Amino acid sequence: LQKNDGIVEKQLDICNMDRSVGGRISGAIARKHGNYGFAGKLNLNFTGSAGQSFGVWNIQGVNLRVVGECNDYVAKGMAGGTLTVLPPSASTFKSEDNVIAGNT
Repeated sequence: LQKNDGIVEKQLDICNMDRSVGGRISGAIARKHGNYGFAGKLNLNFTGSAGQSFGVWNIQGVNLRVVGECNDYVAKGMAGGTLTVLPPSASTFKSEDNVIAGNT
């Protein structure tokens, strides 16, 4: 990310106290490369329950993925990044009949 190119991929745990993750990451990238200047890819794969405003202000090149669930305002103000929320593979409920991402 320092050179503004390439792909970084990470596997991380997350809990509902981890809030505004996208905003914190995107803010750090924007300070370094500008609001639209990031040319790399940052693929962050989380497992657990993401806190409020998880994907807020998620900029281009930042791909957030959660296997679990997300609290309210999960994708507000996204700015070009992607956000994917999936139920755990061992879930016994139908994801189409249940809420796994809050968006108040």
